[in-house]
Amino acid sequence: MKRKLYLVLLSLLAVFYSQDAFSQQNVSGVVKDASSGETLPGITIEVKNGDAATQTDENGAYIIQANVGQVIVARSIGYTTQEKEVTATGTVNFDLEIDQESLEEVVVVGYGTMRKSDVTGSISIAKGEDMIKAQNFSPLDNLRGKAAGVNIYSNSSQPGAYANRVVIRGTATINSSSNPLYVVDGVVMEDFHLLNPNNIERIEVLKDASSAAIYGARGANGVILVTTKRGTKDGSKNVSYQGSVSTSSPQSFMEVLDANEWITAFMTGLENENRWHGKDWSLDKTDWFNDPNYFDEQGNPLYNTNWQEEATRNAISQNHQLSIQQGDQESSVGAFLNYTDQQGIVNNTYNKRVNGKLAYDSKPKDWLSTAVNLTVNHTWGRYTPEDGGGQDARRTMIEMIPWYPIYEPDGSYTSSASSTVSQVLGFEGMSNPVAILDKQKRMRYNTQIFGNAALTFHLAEGLDLKTQFGVDKHERDYKGYSSIILNNLSMPNGWAAIQNSETFYWQEETYLTYNKEIDKHRINAMAGLSWQERTYNFSGSFTEGFTNDFFEWYNMGVGSTPSSPSSNYDRWAMNSYFLRAAYTYNNKYSATVTGRYDGSSKFGSNNKYAFFPSVGLAWNVSNEDFMADNDAISNLKLHTSYGMTGNSEISPYRSLANVSSGTLLMDGSRVPYSYISSMPNDDLQWEKTNTYDVGVELGLFQNRLNFDVSYYNRTTTDLLLDAPLPNATGFSSVMRNIGSVRNQGFDIMLTATPVQTMDFNWNATLNMNYNKNEVLKLGANNEDLLLNGWVGGPNSIIRVGENLNSFYGYKRDGVYTIEDFEAGEIDENQIGRPKRSSTQEILGKGTPDWSGSFINNFTYKDFDLLVDLQFVYGVETMQQFYHSTYDRFGITNGLKEILYGAYDGTNPNTNQQAVVLTNSGHAGQDTNVDSSWIVDGSFLRVNVIQLGYTFPSGLLERMGFSAFRVYASANNPFLFHSKDFNGYDPEGTSLGDSNKFGQNMIFFAYPRAKTFSLGVNLSL
Repeated sequence: MKRKLYLVLLSLLAVFYSQDAFSQQNVSGVVKDASSGETLPGITIEVKNGDAATQTDENGAYIIQANVGQVIVARSIGYTTQEKEVTATGTVNFDLEIDQESLEEVVVVGYGTMRKSDVTGSISIAKGEDMIKAQNFSPLDNLRGKAAGVNIYSNSSQPGAYANRVVIRGTATINSSSNPLYVVDGVVMEDFHLLNPNNIERIEVLKDASSAAIYGARGANGVILVTTKRGTKDGSKNVSYQGSVSTSSPQSFMEVLDANEWITAFMTGLENENRWHGKDWSLDKTDWFNDPNYFDEQGNPLYNTNWQEEATRNAISQNHQLSIQQGDQESSVGAFLNYTDQQGIVNNTYNKRVNGKLAYDSKPKDWLSTAVNLTVNHTWGRYTPEDGGGQDARRTMIEMIPWYPIYEPDGSYTSSASSTVSQVLGFEGMSNPVAILDKQKRMRYNTQIFGNAALTFHLAEGLDLKTQFGVDKHERDYKGYSSIILNNLSMPNGWAAIQNSETFYWQEETYLTYNKEIDKHRINAMAGLSWQERTYNFSGSFTEGFTNDFFEWYNMGVGSTPSSPSSNYDRWAMNSYFLRAAYTYNNKYSATVTGRYDGSSKFGSNNKYAFFPSVGLAWNVSNEDFMADNDAISNLKLHTSYGMTGNSEISPYRSLANVSSGTLLMDGSRVPYSYISSMPNDDLQWEKTNTYDVGVELGLFQNRLNFDVSYYNRTTTDLLLDAPLPNATGFSSVMRNIGSVRNQGFDIMLTATPVQTMDFNWNATLNMNYNKNEVLKLGANNEDLLLNGWVGGPNSIIRVGENLNSFYGYKRDGVYTIEDFEAGEIDENQIGRPKRSSTQEILGKGTPDWSGSFINNFTYKDFDLLVDLQFVYGVETMQQFYHSTYDRFGITNGLKEILYGAYDGTNPNTNQQAVVLTNSGHAGQDTNVDSSWIVDGSFLRVNVIQLGYTFPSGLLERMGFSAFRVYASANNPFLFHSKDFNGYDPEGTSLGDSNKFGQNMIFFAYPRAKTFSLGVNLSL
């Protein structure tokens, strides 16, 4: 019976799956260019919602099997896709139109949109669907490498703790912010790096004056315009889910001494001190390492701890996005919900996000359209500091002595003072990194309410009046506690801190737009006005004096030595008037004029307002009659622009005389005090950037090969600097406009479809950016500005004729040798010491000449493969961690090269000084910033490799889905850099995410993560 039932079911399945085959017929046809009538080879022909596909031959002909009533689809790059139904004749011909939409793509330009073919400025475009493949927490990590002319420095691998540094066409300021302006759905946004990247539809980057001058005083550093997802307009109802789970681990570890190597290096230091420094140390290691808790009777270590492995982990993260979209031309709604949990690879670090977004668009009357957009974004996380020079975990995981275990026999954490050996040798005071990451809590919370509401009045055909009110509100909280047991951090009193800040930004903008096409004339005009205001409130409390770790920050009153509470407030406001007029004649010649008149409360009473104009021209050469018969060139456009933008991103009240106030102890009690702390400057004004830009867009072979190349020359004048004052004034400096900087370079974007067949396609994008930065003027005397003071003085310098991000230190020419001593050139105790120049000089720069990406997308049938490579070239990295990992050995651990590469009397050409000990009473190392710390910072990063599979549409229909894709990806799996670099990643900084001149200056860093993910994209 079972056998008969099996045969019946098998027969039914055979009939079900074969009935289409019995009714299929050969369908044939020819595909032609609708304009020229020429046949088109290589056109993809496929049956809609089926598996059959083929390509046209050299005569444009094809044959495919299909049923009567099925739909045949013809598609190719450069042409619009066409669909036709199969009839009983079995013949289906196609006349394909050139894809004008790709040529007339609409781009966001600020206060409106324009056809891409009409744009006269330099604008880079990135689509959300391309960026989201990387599945990073921050949208800036996803944007990296996708936009020409934009350098995004991913200086930290710690989730959410530190913002990326973004530089568009070079740094052009000293005291003002160098960050671009972020405008999301028409509203300026702070903390853009925390935005949910899953909500982004597309990004436009305004790079030159013609495009950015519409934002006037805030556009000098470039403008990033973000359009987020909304409801649908085609009557469809979509429900989609995107989810992924990933595992992250350290990409690499620094090569440090293990326990036995540390002992060997220590004994080598003793030998060298006896040999060249007149010491008489015992060379019996049992005289030095005799603590029975950590060493055996021969002085060998009982433990060998790899602190980097102990302080890091394999982290599991997840990301979930639910989207609901529906609507038509009259009304639409989009609702989006996201939960992201990104765990850091360093113990107990993480960042989480809950994000909700609602967008509603309606046209209740023919003369009125409305739009509402609301986002609530809450992020929270625990982090460990990556800036400063304290004994934090990122430092002690390298410096902690390797023969210490994690725990004492009684279960308590070890520190550098745990052994009796420490009492003799005097190790650097520190707790082990596992203890720090467990017992020090630093929590950040940020709740953002962001959105806008707009009314658009359709006054006449092509004439609209739009008024929009937007807000960006942030509640930021910090809560921290450091344990009473953490050596050289918070022992013995512990500390607790609570800080709260609130920013509230609002803007109201009203503007007219006029879009009209009359015969061969196309007009796009806009004029409006804007009001903006931002307020900031801060309060904080700090206390010490805890007897145990029970209360943490939950009861700060327990702390016996509280500090005075602190608070702060500031406010600034702007009022602006702006206009833009764009004109195109016969789809060939375009001109754009832009102007903005800005007023800001930040500047002096004599210079509150400034005007920022620009003009741009473009010529669509490919639309000329003499290009009509050119089959090779599909698109050729020349454009140029010149204009001025401004930078107003300084702290409020810098033009005023500031009053500093507080309290001090007098006769045993606190009394208030106040004094004037800065001199006013009524003439303080905006920094101004004048930009000249010229570019060419070239598309070849039906746009299968495209070039977009721009040259720019940006000169920033009236740089805001703190100019020194005579002591007789009672002030040390006053802020003035006294400097100038120039950036010039090229943005190069090449896109190509090298292979396009029926089953296999390859699309490639090469993005390259070249920038040369030069300081032109620094005040009346062009005096150097020395910055980032640390070991041996300033580590950075700003000098006329040089790059703004120049490293400063001594030149090292090897080490002094025995031969130098024998020649009478040095004293004996100088043998093995660094041979340095007598004065400091420029040693390199932290920003690259070249940066870019090479992104490849391959498809084979239903499989897709993404290979994203990113690179920088012509840059240096300052390894500030050499200060401890080379020059403080004996009281800390260090790099393996201490043992294997140091001068020993037989290697006179080494650059590494001889091993001597920094412990009290010993010879001590000679530490200073010099050229041995500077290495080539160029690298090639395999940013993303992703393999995906999209289920066929025919199968999806039977499953009830409209789209279903699964993928596996690897982020940052490989990094290739100079063999001389000994850290985690040559791109980074230990000077904080707001220090413009600390790029690639690395003291110690959070390890770089490599991440492997599995994900699914599903639509109903």
